Amino acid sequence: MLAHTRDFKSISTRAINVMPEEIKNAGGISRRDFLKNAGLLVGGAAAGSLSIISTTGCGQKTIPTVTTSVFVCPICGQEFTILEEIQAHFVSAHPQAGNLTADQLTSLNINGIDYLLQIRPDWTLTFVLRDKLGLFGTKVGCDMGACGACTVLVNGIAMFSCIMLAVECGGMKIQTIEGLSDGIKLSPVQQKFYDNEAFQCGFCTPGFIMAAQGLLAVNPKPSVEDVRQTFAGHICTCGNFKKTIESVAGGI
Repeated sequence: MLAHTRDFKSISTRAINVMPEEIKNAGGISRRDFLKNAGLLVGGAAAGSLSIISTTGCGQKTIPTVTTSVFVCPICGQEFTILEEIQAHFVSAHPQAGNLTADQLTSLNINGIDYLLQIRPDWTLTFVLRDKLGLFGTKVGCDMGACGACTVLVNGIAMFSCIMLAVECGGMKIQTIEGLSDGIKLSPVQQKFYDNEAFQCGFCTPGFIMAAQGLLAVNPKPSVEDVRQTFAGHICTCGNFKKTIESVAGGI
């Protein structure tokens, strides 16, 4: 995954305004063209079609620190350096988009980047990660906390993001599968899964890897039983559990 990053005063701030449904396609610009014009490259996946967004980071170690923040209008692609400027722009240039106030924003720290988002109280963390930030590594399987495909780390603990409300995660540190790798270099856990062929279709793999990451952080040398208990809430419809467990048991 490749990404251009613009961070704010050493804390990597992003500001995002999720617009009403009726103006998703305002301006007649396609999602692909908008991302291209905004300078966003995130592999083959789009990043935030409904958002004021600079980028999604692809690895904590590769995020540079600069002293400016850039807010990109999702309708026309115009860039601004402060929130007040884009607020005025929305009112004058895109009145149908409504206004944006600072008290409507929720801060989520995802993969080391602080995102400021306008989100609804019923949106799940999975929905925000995928549909609003373009972090498609977090998968949606059952969407009811029964399969583990949506697992992310929240303050270091493996959690099912499909049953967590995004507004409840304000101020917490969230890590997704995109935050493990350093650019195109896989993390040790990812590399072990790859070397051991601990996947088949791969749909469930991000959830297993994030659960494994959470386990190894507190137990560097887990037994087979430790790994089985950690993966108890995860389902692999391909049935590749043996290699998945072998990839974690005993440590990386």
